[in-house]
Amino acid sequence: MSRTDFHLGPSPAAAGTAPLTGVNLLITRPVMPASRTATRVAALGAVPFVFPTTIIEPPANAAPLATALAQLPRDYAAIFVSPSAAEMTLAPMGSAPRKLPESLRVFAPGPGTAEELQRLGVATVVIPESTFDSEGLLALPALQAAAVSGRRIAIFRGNDGRELLREALTLRGAVVDAITAYHRRAPQTPPTGLLELLRSKQINAISAMSSDAVTHLVALVPESERSALLVSLPVYASHERIAAIARAAGFRRVIETGPGDAGLITALLAHGAT
Repeated sequence: MSRTDFHLGPSPAAAGTAPLTGVNLLITRPVMPASRTATRVAALGAVPFVFPTTIIEPPANAAPLATALAQLPRDYAAIFVSPSAAEMTLAPMGSAPRKLPESLRVFAPGPGTAEELQRLGVATVVIPESTFDSEGLLALPALQAAAVSGRRIAIFRGNDGRELLREALTLRGAVVDAITAYHRRAPQTPPTGLLELLRSKQINAISAMSSDAVTHLVALVPESERSALLVSLPVYASHERIAAIARAAGFRRVIETGPGDAGLITALLAHGAT
């Protein structure tokens, strides 16, 4: 999972009549979810260029994760904060998916993470009814104080995840265990392929589904070239927080999308690469 750039070419659908023909999309997600995004947009005629600007690795110390998984039968709920949290907890590095206790309530912040959990064999996943984020999760009746007080909740997240869920659920009386299921970092290899694509004007749209995706991407492009090569491109941001970071980084056209691949594709169909 350490490979940082590769190109998935156009599908047969990209013959000139598909709805996303002409969209050359830079996908910045980690490798596994990026490959699924690439397949979906290519089927609609886009040309996807996959360059993960966040690398996902196992935690340096896997013991807390193993302990948390062993204790799940006693837990009220498990919250997976991202597709990577689901993947690295339930099927790390391509192993067979682990089964969760049938009595466990499973929560995800949005449909993208829920889709990953269901792909890994979790039949029932609860997602927010309002906003697809931690705030939306905290608004759910099943996570209010009356439901969680005195009960154990496991949160599976990355190494530097937000503290909002843990802090709010603790205040509601839950016994919360926040477990590092994966470590994320910026790429450490030279971004030669990415810079070649930008300099040759082969990319005309960018997908960003995490805040790290934006900050790491900007850092990969020399400051002297960012204005000409990068920030003039439209960025499709899957949350208002990500959109705000993209604007702060200098991107001139930021399109806020719905969550996950469905939100990205809907926005691409509406706006394309213009």
